[in-house]
Amino acid sequence: MNEGRPTLLTLDDDAAIANLIANIGDRSGFRSTALSEPEVFFDSVKDRTPDIIVLDLQMPGHDGVSVLRYLADENIDAKVLLVSGMDERTMTSAEQYGLARGLTMCGGLQKPFEPDELASQLEHVHAKIRAITVEDLQRAINEDELLLYYQPTLQRFPEGNWGVKAMEALIRWQHPVRGLLTPDKFLSMGEKHGLSRVLTDYVIQRGIDRLKVWCAAGLDIGLRMNIAASLISDLEFPDRLEALLEEHGIDPRLVTLEITETAMLDQQSDTFDILTRLRVKNINLAIDDFGIGYSSLTQLFQMPFNEMKIDKSLVGRTPESKEASIMVDALVSLAHKLSLTVCAEGVETAATLEFLGDIGCDCVQGYYVSRPVPADEVPAIVRKWDPALADAEGEARKLNLSA
Repeated sequence: MNEGRPTLLTLDDDAAIANLIANIGDRSGFRSTALSEPEVFFDSVKDRTPDIIVLDLQMPGHDGVSVLRYLADENIDAKVLLVSGMDERTMTSAEQYGLARGLTMCGGLQKPFEPDELASQLEHVHAKIRAITVEDLQRAINEDELLLYYQPTLQRFPEGNWGVKAMEALIRWQHPVRGLLTPDKFLSMGEKHGLSRVLTDYVIQRGIDRLKVWCAAGLDIGLRMNIAASLISDLEFPDRLEALLEEHGIDPRLVTLEITETAMLDQQSDTFDILTRLRVKNINLAIDDFGIGYSSLTQLFQMPFNEMKIDKSLVGRTPESKEASIMVDALVSLAHKLSLTVCAEGVETAATLEFLGDIGCDCVQGYYVSRPVPADEVPAIVRKWDPALADAEGEARKLNLSA
């Protein structure tokens, strides 16, 4: 049972204090070892590959700074917590030395210390080290730690300029210890343990709430959302979504659901039922990540998609790859012949945006346009890409200045 616990080594020339720290470490979720001889510690560091080292600074023979030097020279990948009777300025200096040498320093604690204070610091480190569990995610859902960020999709107008067409809702987890987590850190685990519908419902509900706010503020933009594969087998999903849009007074044509190619591999008869009813209800459907290796062209005319979203692995290579450019150009042409609009994701440079405009790509998305941002930053992004709004604001500022 203990084998899965992260490891802690503590070095203090006072064996009683070393044992106390080790005991607190055990209670904080670590498998702890107390050492009081630097030479034994040096051997143990290599053998045990600790996750955290609790280190005293004042020791005979080898002081704590020389130990830090050793850890840096040996490229030891462990977090280091200083516990010492030295004054605060000396401890800060030692911590700065460790940081300068590339060590992961996680603060300090002055002796004498309260056991609960050390336990709190170790528990904080433990929460960062150990793997996130499905129980953690369930708690995050229950305690409202999830939130949405939004990434803009630009649309190309006939005049050749670009403007914000929609915002894609992207789930994030504001973890109390690890900070802001992106979906790659927890989404697959949620899907594996049956939480995909809960997470998707969260995105849909919060996203539509935000879309209503944007509409009330006069922002002419839509909402894009990724939906879980499980919802493509839920016959009640189209009616639930339609009812939610009606409840908020949202035009369904403002909503686009993105469905990955991989989610379509095991399509059943219910899949045709669900997707067709969504389109009948005027909800847009985009086949996402198109071109990553699972592409089946038959899906483009057998399924009621009205948009193709070209994967960033192709789009991002267009500046330097002739083959990628030809492929993206061909996909845009094919989509248009099938009466599909096209969105290219992964736009990282002005050159890529210009290329996509030249070949007639309808919409784009990527870090060149904007990274995902909190909801309160969305209006500024819309203004940035809308020359008319920018000009109007400029005139308003001039009037204010001259008043």
